[in-house]
Amino acid sequence: MNDYDVIVAGIGAMGSAALDHLARRGARVLGIDPFESPHGHGSSGGDSRLIRKAYFEHPDYVPLLERAYQGWQELETDTGAALLFRTGIAYVGEPQAPLLAGSRRSAAAHDLVLEELDATALGECCPSLRCPEGYQALFEPDAGYLLCEHAVAAQLGRARSRGAVLATGERVTGWRADHDGVAVTTDRSRYRSGALVITAGSWSARLLAGLDCSLQVTRQLLFWVPPGRGQGQGACWAVQRPDAPGLFYGFPALPDGIGDRAGVKVAHHAPGEPADPDAERRAPEASEFEALRRALAPFLPDLTGPPRATHVCLYTSTPDGHFVIDRHPASGRVVFGCGFSGHGFKFAPVIGEALADLALEGRTALPVGFLKCR
Repeated sequence: MNDYDVIVAGIGAMGSAALDHLARRGARVLGIDPFESPHGHGSSGGDSRLIRKAYFEHPDYVPLLERAYQGWQELETDTGAALLFRTGIAYVGEPQAPLLAGSRRSAAAHDLVLEELDATALGECCPSLRCPEGYQALFEPDAGYLLCEHAVAAQLGRARSRGAVLATGERVTGWRADHDGVAVTTDRSRYRSGALVITAGSWSARLLAGLDCSLQVTRQLLFWVPPGRGQGQGACWAVQRPDAPGLFYGFPALPDGIGDRAGVKVAHHAPGEPADPDAERRAPEASEFEALRRALAPFLPDLTGPPRATHVCLYTSTPDGHFVIDRHPASGRVVFGCGFSGHGFKFAPVIGEALADLALEGRTALPVGFLKCR
């Protein structure tokens, strides 16, 4: 049977969450992905992702984060999977750096716990991290990290237990909406549905032709290094330098038996070089790790190399860095979410809920209006 109530094109973080919510509501739903999900070909690979509430990007994200935390906790309860680890996150930057000033603004607006740390307190919560002269440190105790591939697998597993059908190894090549529904074409078959959800990550632009969302796909590097003195213990961390874009971040060592790579993960959150999602990706080079190590030297003096492991993932970013969640102007039967890379993974449960609302009801009560296509 090739007729469904809703088809989800792309079942990574957001697509698997949308599939889960749609199946939960009793919809006949099909999820299509060119890869066997979860996978590391797109934006959701690399073992772990940060999760935090004192959102420096904008206070309007905080209500969505509150809802996302609930969603992750429900997923853990329903599936028995350990996904969310509240280690806390230490933030280090100059007093007026966006990382610190924005985190304080969101914490004040939504009554979140955000602690000021002196050097002693920082050493206690994150032994490897230093706060150079002229910098300040904050600590968000309710933050931490998610196991990204495990989370996608849990969302897909729950969706399938509720009747969702998966078509992996199959690529959506086009769609056409009419007054009866949406015809979806893949490289293997044809389907019809009442609605279509497009959550194709770095491949989204190809299915959203004609929309000016200005999506940029870039190559992003992740490194796992041997734990130095004090590394691998305590909290996650994020550092912002005035002379570098974005921020640098890292994780403690994962619990034994979890994750595919041994060591402490470190990375730079800033758009990398442009990338074609279907092209072979250049492996990280020694010079790229060395640039990261030098940038972090004042903050992580014991960071050493060479890396034990590396991974190349993809960002799909909008010009202003905000997500896009909207209905397609050509047809209200088609809804989409894109531009999540760099800071979107943590929102997956609530994004999936909003997309399911839009697909089934044409509207959502969730506060995502500020994320429309601009």
